Amino acid sequence: MQYRSGEQGTTIPVRSDRFYKLGDDWYFNVRGGKAFGPFRCREEAEKALDEFLNPAQDYTGNVRPFGSLRALRWRKQFRD
Repeated sequence: MQYRSGEQGTTIPVRSDRFYKLGDDWYFNVRGGKAFGPFRCREEAEKALDEFLNPAQDYTGNVRPFGSLRALRWRKQFRD
C-alpha cells in the first residue's frame, strides 16, 4: 500500500475495496458513499466504474445508482 496525496504519519489508513457483491449482483462505491449497480459480474462493474470516472461524451452505458428498480426488488426480497 502507498500513501495518498496529503496523507501523513507512520501508518497507512485502512482501505476498503471499491467493489462488492450482494447475492448474485456486483456493485461499486465512489467517494461520498454513493453506490452503483447492480452488475452481473465484477468485470462489468469495473468497466462501468472506468467509464463513470472517465466519461466519453457519447457514453450511454449501464451505470445506475444503487436505488435502481432491480436493487430495490433485491432489498425488499431479503428484508421480508
